[in-house]
Amino acid sequence: MYTKISLLALCAAASISEVAAGTIHRHQHPKREIVWAETDTFVVTEYVTMTVTAGQKPAAAAIPTPPAKPKGEGVKDHSAPSHNSASSSSSSIAVVPTPPVAVVNPPASKPTTLATSVKSAEKPVVETPAIKAPATQSSVVKSPPAQSPSVASPPAPKPTSKAAASPSPSPSPAPAPVKAATSKRGAAYNDPTLVTALLGLSNKISWAYNWGSDSGGLKANIDYYPMLWSPAPDHSNNWDQKAEAAIAKGSNCLLSFNEPDIASQANMSPQAAASGHIQYMNKYAGKARISAPAISSSQNANQGIDWLKQFFTACNGKCQVDFCAAHWYGPGGSDGAKLFLDHVKNVHTACQNKNVWVTEFAAESGDIDGFMSAVTKALDSSEYSFVEKYSYFMLNQGSLMSSATTLSSFGKIFAGLA
Repeated sequence: MYTKISLLALCAAASISEVAAGTIHRHQHPKREIVWAETDTFVVTEYVTMTVTAGQKPAAAAIPTPPAKPKGEGVKDHSAPSHNSASSSSSSIAVVPTPPVAVVNPPASKPTTLATSVKSAEKPVVETPAIKAPATQSSVVKSPPAQSPSVASPPAPKPTSKAAASPSPSPSPAPAPVKAATSKRGAAYNDPTLVTALLGLSNKISWAYNWGSDSGGLKANIDYYPMLWSPAPDHSNNWDQKAEAAIAKGSNCLLSFNEPDIASQANMSPQAAASGHIQYMNKYAGKARISAPAISSSQNANQGIDWLKQFFTACNGKCQVDFCAAHWYGPGGSDGAKLFLDHVKNVHTACQNKNVWVTEFAAESGDIDGFMSAVTKALDSSEYSFVEKYSYFMLNQGSLMSSATTLSSFGKIFAGLA
């Protein structure tokens, strides 16, 4: 009785005859190829079951072996190749092929026979690291290095369609500068680009003005307060339009005339100033807080604090005033600091104890650094809590700035950096 032997070839790429014949079997088999899809890899394996009965003529004719593929022949297509097996012994062997079975993404397994196994290409997994939000204003995204596949196989083809491509993380936009809501310090400027530069260096600046009713193209994320420099037509003709636009953008304060007590400035009597204030400023009561006209630090009669007192008398309670604006110029050092701080207190008293904005001040001689350190410390203290805001004269090169991007020594003190 004949013994029946069943052999199972796990991978269609192998040939039983190669194992049996050893070195006698030398004809060339077709080159087996691995198919690569655009985004997914499939391995198709054909299983062929052969039943061999020793010493008996096979009931079915053996499947002929396809001719060897000549060298240099190009790849016809990217479909899974078909693998056939034939007997290489002198005895005839009946080969009964079974229908091919397609296996999608089979798990990696070790070969269990001497048949040649085809190792499936493993798709490399690329981990995308989390992007940390930077603390600076600009967002930097680091691209992770490309990872190599863990198997000895050709690199996976790059996707040719936009849908298959994995998008790279895009830089986050750069965050807006943070306003220092509790800071009293502001920028008195003519060049709006310097305000932007200053905000890039310090978060101590919370507001700005430029002696005009228009910001002049200020793009910095900061509160801007318009001023009606004087009631003269060249300043007042478009005042309402500018004031309304500023309020619509968030301005909650309006500044009245600039040094009407000085002939070279707005040059107005207290009576004329009161009349103009009622005409141009009172209408915005309830929409914005309104300042009194900004006065100089002159101690002459009809100037400075004396002028301010006359203004309130001329108003006769009809002027809408929520706070007073004052200027000061004098020596530096500790002596100058004392003179300045005393002047601020006197303005507070003359302003009927309303709060004060110091919209211009500067030390014109002596130790400016020492002056700046003393006055900023005092103005930020509880003793001067009635001082809402203050701005040094002025934000330009030669004063707070030593260049377009660098602060002077006392500019650093004003900016809170020294």
